[in-house]
Amino acid sequence: MYCQNCGTELPESGVCPNCNPSFPQPKPEKKQEEKSAEKKQKQPFRLNRQTRSYAAILSALLVFPSSLSIAIDLSFHRYDFWFGYVVGALFVVWVCAVLPVLKVFPAPVNAVICFASVLGYTAYVVNKTGHLEWLLQRALPLFVLFAVFVSLDVMLISSKKANALAILSAISFEIGIYLVAIEATYRMSLKTLHWSPILACGFVSVGAVFLAFAYIGKANKKDDR
Repeated sequence: MYCQNCGTELPESGVCPNCNPSFPQPKPEKKQEEKSAEKKQKQPFRLNRQTRSYAAILSALLVFPSSLSIAIDLSFHRYDFWFGYVVGALFVVWVCAVLPVLKVFPAPVNAVICFASVLGYTAYVVNKTGHLEWLLQRALPLFVLFAVFVSLDVMLISSKKANALAILSAISFEIGIYLVAIEATYRMSLKTLHWSPILACGFVSVGAVFLAFAYIGKANKKDDR
């Protein structure tokens, strides 16, 4: 049977779906997609195999030099132990390279933990060596700046919004700034800089290119949707 008004084939109920506004209409697909997206967001984060393998392998690799340095130091030295330098540095590496990947804490918390670990290791080195004047004037500012940059990188890596190109762009900008900071700390002045501004311009330019590609990639994804 067909509708006398529009000629549409009638279902078993005999009611035309086009002419009768009370006929039940199928739900739009967009609402179903939105519900599925909300369900995905509510699901807890799960580590994939590659992430778990990376965390396990890197953690195991860091255990060996730590235990070896402790064993050697305890066997051959009795008074002034040096294994703290090795263990502390490897611990900072684990905090900055493994902890953000596991995503146990939010991105800002990971950044604070990494910053605290770098500063803690710096304080240990200062206390151990005793060269307070040289370290406070030369090394400590560079360590603090390094801790800030590492914290920012960890926060970017831990966040879901930043892609690989954006992270590389941030690292390029940070390297340029850090080179200027190294020469400024060595010369104790910003007016007598020679080589660092030239290299910094190169890294800043590379970072700008990475940032442009990251923006283009996000814009293309939005257009595809």
